[in-house]
Amino acid sequence: MSLVSGLRFPKEEFTSRVKIVRGAMEREGIEVLAVFSSPGSMRYGQRGHVMYLSGYEPYFGNTMMILPLDVDLGAVLMIDSADFFPSDCTWIDVRKKAQDPVALIRQYLDENRLGDASVGIAGEYSVDPKLVDGLRLELRGNKLAFASKILERARSVKSPYEIGCISDAVAIAEKGFEALREHARAGVSERTLVAEMEKACREAGSEAFPHHTMVTFGSDPKHLDWWWYCGDRKLAEGDLFNVDTGMMSRGYCCDMSRSLSLGPVPPPNRAAYRVLADAFEAARKQCRPGVAASAVNEAVAEVMAEEFEGDFSGVGHGIGLEVHEWPFVGYEYIRNDPIYEDSVLEEGMVLSIEPQITLPKAGDLQLEDEVVVSSSGGKRLSTLRQEIIEC
Repeated sequence: MSLVSGLRFPKEEFTSRVKIVRGAMEREGIEVLAVFSSPGSMRYGQRGHVMYLSGYEPYFGNTMMILPLDVDLGAVLMIDSADFFPSDCTWIDVRKKAQDPVALIRQYLDENRLGDASVGIAGEYSVDPKLVDGLRLELRGNKLAFASKILERARSVKSPYEIGCISDAVAIAEKGFEALREHARAGVSERTLVAEMEKACREAGSEAFPHHTMVTFGSDPKHLDWWWYCGDRKLAEGDLFNVDTGMMSRGYCCDMSRSLSLGPVPPPNRAAYRVLADAFEAARKQCRPGVAASAVNEAVAEVMAEEFEGDFSGVGHGIGLEVHEWPFVGYEYIRNDPIYEDSVLEEGMVLSIEPQITLPKAGDLQLEDEVVVSSSGGKRLSTLRQEIIEC
Protein backbone atom coordinates (compact mmCIF):
# COMPACT_ATOMS: atom_id res chain seq x y z
CA MET A 1 0.00 0.00 0.00
CA SER A 2 1.51 3.32 -1.03
CA LEU A 3 0.98 6.70 0.58
CA VAL A 4 -0.83 7.86 -2.54
CA SER A 5 -3.59 5.29 -1.99
CA GLY A 6 -4.31 6.31 1.60
CA LEU A 7 -3.16 5.32 5.08
CA ARG A 8 0.46 4.29 5.60
CA PHE A 9 -0.82 0.96 6.95
CA PRO A 10 -4.27 -0.65 6.68
CA LYS A 11 -6.92 0.87 8.94
CA GLU A 12 -7.40 -2.39 10.84
CA GLU A 13 -3.70 -2.36 11.74
CA PHE A 14 -4.04 1.00 13.45
CA THR A 15 -7.22 -0.11 15.21
CA SER A 16 -5.47 -3.18 16.59
CA ARG A 17 -2.32 -1.31 17.61
CA VAL A 18 -4.19 1.42 19.46
CA LYS A 19 -6.31 -1.19 21.25
CA ILE A 20 -3.19 -3.08 22.37
CA VAL A 21 -1.50 0.11 23.61
CA ARG A 22 -4.62 1.32 25.42
CA GLY A 23 -4.88 -2.07 27.13
CA ALA A 24 -1.32 -1.67 28.39
CA MET A 25 -2.04 1.91 29.49
CA GLU A 26 -4.99 0.71 31.54
CA ARG A 27 -2.91 -1.97 33.23
CA GLU A 28 -0.20 0.58 34.04
CA GLY A 29 -2.68 3.19 35.31
CA ILE A 30 -1.82 5.70 32.56
CA GLU A 31 -4.59 8.04 31.38
CA VAL A 32 -2.65 9.92 28.68
CA LEU A 33 0.34 8.64 26.72
CA ALA A 34 2.72 11.08 25.01
CA VAL A 35 4.74 9.23 22.37
CA PHE A 36 7.93 10.77 20.95
CA SER A 37 10.08 9.89 17.97
CA SER A 38 13.17 11.49 16.49
CA PRO A 39 14.68 10.81 13.05
CA GLY A 40 18.26 10.71 14.28
CA SER A 41 17.85 8.69 17.44
CA MET A 42 20.83 6.66 18.60
CA ARG A 43 18.38 4.56 20.59
CA TYR A 44 17.35 1.42 18.76
CA GLY A 45 13.66 1.32 18.03
CA GLN A 46 12.31 4.64 19.31
CA ARG A 47 12.37 6.31 15.91
CA GLY A 48 9.44 4.11 14.86
CA HIS A 49 7.12 4.66 17.84
CA VAL A 50 5.00 7.45 16.36
CA MET A 51 4.90 5.84 12.92
CA TYR A 52 3.72 2.56 14.44
CA LEU A 53 0.70 4.25 16.04
CA SER A 54 -0.04 7.08 13.61
CA GLY A 55 1.52 6.32 10.23
CA TYR A 56 3.62 9.49 10.31
CA GLU A 57 7.42 9.21 10.20
CA PRO A 58 9.64 12.07 11.41
CA TYR A 59 12.11 13.51 8.94
CA PHE A 60 13.59 16.79 10.19
CA GLY A 61 12.99 16.72 13.92
CA ASN A 62 11.02 15.41 16.87
CA THR A 63 7.42 14.39 16.41
CA MET A 64 4.86 13.57 19.09
CA MET A 65 1.53 11.79 19.39
CA ILE A 66 -0.87 12.17 22.32
CA LEU A 67 -3.07 9.13 22.92
CA PRO A 68 -5.75 9.21 25.65
CA LEU A 69 -7.01 6.12 27.42
CA ASP A 70 -10.57 7.42 27.06
CA VAL A 71 -11.76 6.31 23.61
CA ASP A 72 -14.15 9.28 23.47
CA LEU A 73 -11.24 11.71 23.48
CA GLY A 74 -9.34 12.27 20.24
CA ALA A 75 -5.66 11.69 19.63
CA VAL A 76 -3.32 14.50 18.58
CA LEU A 77 -0.36 14.31 16.20
CA MET A 78 2.37 16.95 16.29
CA ILE A 79 4.47 16.72 13.13
CA ASP A 80 8.14 17.64 12.91
CA SER A 81 9.56 20.86 11.46
CA ALA A 82 9.19 19.73 7.85
CA ASP A 83 7.16 22.09 5.67
CA PHE A 84 5.31 19.24 4.00
CA PHE A 85 2.89 16.66 5.36
CA PRO A 86 1.07 13.83 3.53
CA SER A 87 -2.21 14.22 5.41
CA ASP A 88 -3.57 10.90 4.21
CA CYS A 89 -0.76 8.91 5.85
CA THR A 90 -2.53 9.01 9.21
CA TRP A 91 -5.90 8.30 10.77
CA ILE A 92 -5.50 11.15 13.26
CA ASP A 93 -7.71 14.15 12.50
CA VAL A 94 -6.13 16.65 14.89
CA ARG A 95 -2.69 17.56 13.59
CA LYS A 96 -0.45 20.29 14.97
CA LYS A 97 2.61 21.94 13.47
CA ALA A 98 5.92 21.70 15.30
CA GLN A 99 5.78 23.61 18.59
CA ASP A 100 6.69 23.30 22.25
CA PRO A 101 5.53 19.73 23.02
CA VAL A 102 5.41 20.40 26.77
CA ALA A 103 2.99 23.28 26.27
CA LEU A 104 0.93 21.19 23.85
CA ILE A 105 0.59 18.37 26.40
CA ARG A 106 -0.48 20.87 29.08
CA GLN A 107 -3.00 22.42 26.68
CA TYR A 108 -4.40 18.98 25.84
CA LEU A 109 -4.79 18.07 29.50
CA ASP A 110 -6.50 21.37 30.33
CA GLU A 111 -8.87 21.33 27.35
CA ASN A 112 -9.98 17.79 28.16
CA ARG A 113 -10.25 18.42 31.92
CA LEU A 114 -7.42 16.03 32.63
CA GLY A 115 -5.42 18.47 34.71
CA ASP A 116 -4.15 15.94 37.23
CA ALA A 117 -4.25 12.85 34.98
CA SER A 118 -1.49 10.26 35.06
CA VAL A 119 0.77 10.80 32.05
CA GLY A 120 3.08 8.25 30.43
CA ILE A 121 6.05 9.22 28.28
CA ALA A 122 7.21 6.82 25.56
CA GLY A 123 10.31 7.49 23.50
CA GLU A 124 12.03 9.62 26.12
CA TYR A 125 15.45 8.34 24.99
CA SER A 126 15.01 9.81 21.52
CA VAL A 127 14.52 13.43 22.58
CA ASP A 128 16.64 16.16 24.16
CA PRO A 129 17.11 15.60 27.91
CA LYS A 130 16.01 19.22 28.38
CA LEU A 131 12.60 18.24 27.04
CA VAL A 132 12.35 15.45 29.60
CA ASP A 133 13.33 17.92 32.33
CA GLY A 134 10.65 20.29 31.05
CA LEU A 135 8.04 17.56 31.24
CA ARG A 136 9.04 16.74 34.82
CA LEU A 137 8.76 20.42 35.78
CA GLU A 138 5.47 21.14 33.99
CA LEU A 139 3.73 17.92 35.02
CA ARG A 140 4.63 18.04 38.70
CA GLY A 141 0.93 17.82 39.61
CA ASN A 142 0.49 14.69 37.54
CA LYS A 143 1.63 11.17 38.12
CA LEU A 144 4.41 10.97 35.51
CA ALA A 145 5.73 7.61 34.30
CA PHE A 146 8.30 6.64 31.71
CA ALA A 147 6.41 4.11 29.63
CA SER A 148 8.53 3.20 26.61
CA LYS A 149 8.07 -0.47 27.43
CA ILE A 150 4.43 -0.17 26.36
CA LEU A 151 5.51 0.55 22.78
CA GLU A 152 8.47 -1.81 22.91
CA ARG A 153 6.27 -4.73 23.91
CA ALA A 154 3.53 -3.86 21.44
CA ARG A 155 5.98 -3.59 18.55
CA SER A 156 7.78 -6.81 19.52
CA VAL A 157 4.91 -9.03 18.43
CA LYS A 158 4.11 -8.73 14.73
CA SER A 159 0.72 -9.05 13.09
CA PRO A 160 0.28 -11.18 9.94
CA TYR A 161 0.38 -7.95 7.94
CA GLU A 162 3.72 -6.95 9.46
CA ILE A 163 5.18 -10.42 8.89
CA GLY A 164 4.07 -10.17 5.28
CA CYS A 165 5.90 -6.86 4.88
CA ILE A 166 9.10 -8.32 6.36
CA SER A 167 8.76 -11.36 4.08
CA ASP A 168 8.52 -9.04 1.07
CA ALA A 169 11.70 -7.27 2.17
CA VAL A 170 13.43 -10.64 2.47
CA ALA A 171 12.38 -11.59 -1.07
CA ILE A 172 13.85 -8.31 -2.32
CA ALA A 173 17.15 -8.99 -0.54
CA GLU A 174 17.33 -12.42 -2.15
CA LYS A 175 17.28 -10.71 -5.56
CA GLY A 176 20.23 -8.65 -4.38
CA PHE A 177 22.25 -11.77 -3.59
CA GLU A 178 21.38 -13.09 -7.07
CA ALA A 179 22.79 -9.87 -8.52
CA LEU A 180 25.98 -10.30 -6.51
CA ARG A 181 26.52 -13.76 -7.96
CA GLU A 182 26.18 -12.28 -11.43
CA HIS A 183 28.49 -9.29 -10.96
CA ALA A 184 31.20 -10.62 -8.62
CA ARG A 185 34.42 -11.28 -10.54
CA ALA A 186 38.13 -10.53 -10.27
CA GLY A 187 38.85 -6.82 -10.44
CA VAL A 188 35.44 -5.67 -9.18
CA SER A 189 35.57 -3.33 -6.17
CA GLU A 190 33.58 -3.51 -2.96
CA ARG A 191 31.96 -0.23 -3.95
CA THR A 192 30.75 -1.69 -7.24
CA LEU A 193 29.36 -4.79 -5.54
CA VAL A 194 27.34 -2.60 -3.19
CA ALA A 195 26.07 -0.51 -6.11
CA GLU A 196 24.98 -3.54 -8.13
CA MET A 197 23.23 -5.15 -5.18
CA GLU A 198 21.38 -2.01 -4.19
CA LYS A 199 20.43 -1.27 -7.80
CA ALA A 200 18.85 -4.70 -8.14
CA CYS A 201 16.99 -4.29 -4.86
CA ARG A 202 15.75 -0.80 -5.71
CA GLU A 203 14.40 -2.12 -8.97
CA ALA A 204 12.76 -4.99 -7.06
CA GLY A 205 10.95 -2.52 -4.81
CA SER A 206 13.13 -1.74 -1.78
CA GLU A 207 12.01 1.60 -0.33
CA ALA A 208 15.28 2.18 1.51
CA PHE A 209 18.36 0.52 2.98
CA PRO A 210 17.92 0.44 6.77
CA HIS A 211 21.65 -0.05 7.26
CA HIS A 212 24.74 0.15 5.10
CA THR A 213 25.18 -2.70 2.64
CA MET A 214 28.47 -4.00 3.95
CA VAL A 215 31.05 -5.98 2.00
CA THR A 216 34.16 -7.29 3.75
CA PHE A 217 36.89 -9.62 2.60
CA GLY A 218 40.40 -10.53 3.62
CA SER A 219 41.86 -11.09 7.06
CA ASP A 220 43.32 -7.64 7.80
CA PRO A 221 41.83 -6.79 11.22
CA LYS A 222 42.04 -3.05 10.53
CA HIS A 223 39.73 -3.55 7.59
CA LEU A 224 37.39 -5.94 9.38
CA ASP A 225 37.00 -3.46 12.22
CA TRP A 226 35.63 -1.00 9.64
CA TRP A 227 33.04 -3.50 8.43
CA TRP A 228 30.48 -0.81 7.58
CA TYR A 229 32.81 0.95 5.13
CA CYS A 230 33.13 -0.29 1.56
CA GLY A 231 35.79 1.16 -0.68
CA ASP A 232 37.92 0.51 -3.72
CA ARG A 233 39.57 -2.77 -2.81
CA LYS A 234 39.09 -5.22 -5.64
CA LEU A 235 38.26 -8.90 -5.60
CA ALA A 236 40.78 -11.47 -6.69
CA GLU A 237 40.19 -15.04 -7.77
CA GLY A 238 39.65 -17.26 -4.72
CA ASP A 239 38.58 -14.44 -2.39
CA LEU A 240 36.02 -15.14 0.29
CA PHE A 241 33.83 -12.13 1.04
CA ASN A 242 30.91 -11.42 3.32
CA VAL A 243 27.84 -9.29 2.59
CA ASP A 244 25.45 -7.96 5.24
CA THR A 245 22.46 -6.03 3.92
CA GLY A 246 19.01 -4.74 4.78
CA MET A 247 15.97 -3.92 2.64
CA MET A 248 12.63 -2.26 3.31
CA SER A 249 9.10 -2.96 2.08
CA ARG A 250 6.07 -0.91 3.18
CA GLY A 251 8.15 0.51 6.01
CA TYR A 252 9.36 -2.86 7.33
CA CYS A 253 12.94 -4.09 7.28
CA CYS A 254 14.87 -7.27 6.79
CA ASP A 255 18.48 -7.95 7.75
CA MET A 256 20.38 -10.72 5.94
CA SER A 257 23.93 -11.83 5.35
CA ARG A 258 25.76 -14.50 3.41
CA SER A 259 29.38 -15.28 2.63
CA LEU A 260 30.40 -15.63 -0.98
CA SER A 261 33.42 -17.09 -2.76
CA LEU A 262 34.98 -16.00 -6.02
CA GLY A 263 35.56 -19.50 -7.33
CA PRO A 264 35.29 -22.90 -5.63
CA VAL A 265 34.93 -22.88 -1.84
CA PRO A 266 37.90 -24.48 -0.04
CA PRO A 267 36.77 -27.40 2.16
CA PRO A 268 37.82 -25.73 5.48
CA ASN A 269 35.70 -22.66 4.69
CA ARG A 270 32.76 -24.79 3.65
CA ALA A 271 33.02 -26.79 6.88
CA ALA A 272 33.20 -23.62 8.98
CA TYR A 273 30.10 -22.24 7.33
CA ARG A 274 28.32 -25.52 7.99
CA VAL A 275 28.91 -24.85 11.70
CA LEU A 276 27.18 -21.47 11.32
CA ALA A 277 24.23 -23.16 9.63
CA ASP A 278 24.06 -25.75 12.40
CA ALA A 279 24.18 -22.99 15.02
CA PHE A 280 21.41 -21.13 13.23
CA GLU A 281 19.31 -24.30 13.14
CA ALA A 282 19.81 -24.82 16.87
CA ALA A 283 18.67 -21.25 17.49
CA ARG A 284 15.68 -21.62 15.16
CA LYS A 285 14.43 -24.62 17.13
CA GLN A 286 14.55 -22.55 20.33
CA CYS A 287 12.41 -19.75 18.87
CA ARG A 288 9.22 -20.86 20.62
CA PRO A 289 6.77 -18.99 22.88
CA GLY A 290 7.83 -19.02 26.53
CA VAL A 291 11.54 -19.53 25.77
CA ALA A 292 13.97 -16.91 27.04
CA ALA A 293 15.88 -14.99 24.38
CA SER A 294 19.07 -15.94 26.23
CA ALA A 295 18.31 -19.62 25.50
CA VAL A 296 18.43 -18.82 21.77
CA ASN A 297 21.89 -17.32 22.25
CA GLU A 298 23.00 -20.29 24.35
CA ALA A 299 21.95 -22.68 21.58
CA VAL A 300 24.20 -20.85 19.13
CA ALA A 301 27.11 -20.64 21.56
CA GLU A 302 26.93 -24.36 22.34
CA VAL A 303 27.26 -25.33 18.69
CA MET A 304 29.92 -22.73 17.92
CA ALA A 305 32.04 -23.67 20.95
CA GLU A 306 32.43 -27.23 19.66
CA GLU A 307 34.56 -25.95 16.76
CA PHE A 308 35.71 -22.41 17.62
CA GLU A 309 36.95 -20.32 20.50
CA GLY A 310 35.53 -16.92 21.33
CA ASP A 311 32.61 -14.95 22.71
CA PHE A 312 29.39 -15.89 20.94
CA SER A 313 27.02 -13.53 22.77
CA GLY A 314 24.80 -11.06 20.97
CA VAL A 315 23.60 -13.32 18.15
CA GLY A 316 20.42 -11.53 17.18
CA HIS A 317 17.71 -8.96 17.51
CA GLY A 318 14.10 -8.26 16.74
CA ILE A 319 13.25 -6.57 13.47
CA GLY A 320 10.33 -4.57 12.12
CA LEU A 321 9.90 -0.86 11.41
CA GLU A 322 13.56 -0.59 12.37
CA VAL A 323 16.37 -2.96 11.61
CA HIS A 324 17.21 -3.39 15.31
CA GLU A 325 14.35 -3.56 17.76
CA TRP A 326 12.95 -5.78 20.50
CA PRO A 327 13.71 -8.38 21.67
CA PHE A 328 17.51 -8.46 21.70
CA VAL A 329 19.15 -11.89 21.80
CA GLY A 330 22.26 -12.38 23.90
CA TYR A 331 22.82 -8.79 25.08
CA GLU A 332 21.43 -9.22 28.59
CA TYR A 333 24.97 -9.01 29.99
CA ILE A 334 24.82 -5.23 29.36
CA ARG A 335 23.50 -4.47 32.83
CA ASN A 336 23.29 -0.69 32.62
CA ASP A 337 20.74 -0.60 29.81
CA PRO A 338 17.33 -2.24 30.34
CA ILE A 339 16.57 -2.28 26.62
CA TYR A 340 18.82 -5.35 26.39
CA GLU A 341 17.16 -7.28 29.21
CA ASP A 342 16.47 -10.95 28.71
CA SER A 343 13.01 -11.26 27.13
CA VAL A 344 10.58 -14.14 26.98
CA LEU A 345 9.65 -14.95 23.39
CA GLU A 346 6.06 -14.71 22.19
CA GLU A 347 4.22 -16.07 19.18
CA GLY A 348 4.65 -13.71 16.24
CA MET A 349 7.93 -12.10 17.26
CA VAL A 350 10.37 -11.85 14.35
CA LEU A 351 14.05 -12.36 15.15
CA SER A 352 17.11 -11.87 13.03
CA ILE A 353 19.63 -14.58 14.01
CA GLU A 354 23.24 -13.99 12.91
CA PRO A 355 25.95 -16.45 13.97
CA GLN A 356 29.38 -15.37 12.71
CA ILE A 357 33.06 -16.15 13.00
CA THR A 358 36.34 -14.68 11.76
CA LEU A 359 38.81 -17.18 10.31
CA PRO A 360 42.49 -16.17 10.63
CA LYS A 361 43.29 -16.80 6.96
CA ALA A 362 39.92 -16.27 5.26
CA GLY A 363 38.26 -13.42 7.19
CA ASP A 364 34.63 -12.97 8.20
CA LEU A 365 31.93 -15.59 7.79
CA GLN A 366 28.37 -14.67 8.67
CA LEU A 367 24.91 -16.12 8.17
CA GLU A 368 21.84 -14.05 8.99
CA ASP A 369 18.17 -14.77 8.39
CA GLU A 370 14.81 -13.82 9.91
CA VAL A 371 12.61 -16.30 11.76
CA VAL A 372 9.08 -15.97 13.14
CA VAL A 373 8.56 -17.35 16.65
CA SER A 374 6.02 -20.19 16.63
CA SER A 375 5.04 -23.20 18.75
CA SER A 376 6.94 -25.52 16.39
CA GLY A 377 10.11 -23.43 16.40
CA GLY A 378 11.13 -20.44 14.30
CA LYS A 379 9.80 -20.26 10.76
CA ARG A 380 12.54 -19.01 8.44
CA LEU A 381 11.34 -16.34 6.01
CA SER A 382 14.12 -16.71 3.44
CA THR A 383 14.42 -19.49 0.89
CA LEU A 384 18.06 -18.63 0.15
CA ARG A 385 20.29 -21.63 0.86
CA GLN A 386 22.40 -21.34 3.98
CA GLU A 387 25.78 -22.00 2.40
CA ILE A 388 28.63 -20.03 0.91
CA ILE A 389 27.53 -18.72 -2.46
CA GLU A 390 29.95 -19.55 -5.29
CA CYS A 391 30.35 -16.80 -7.89
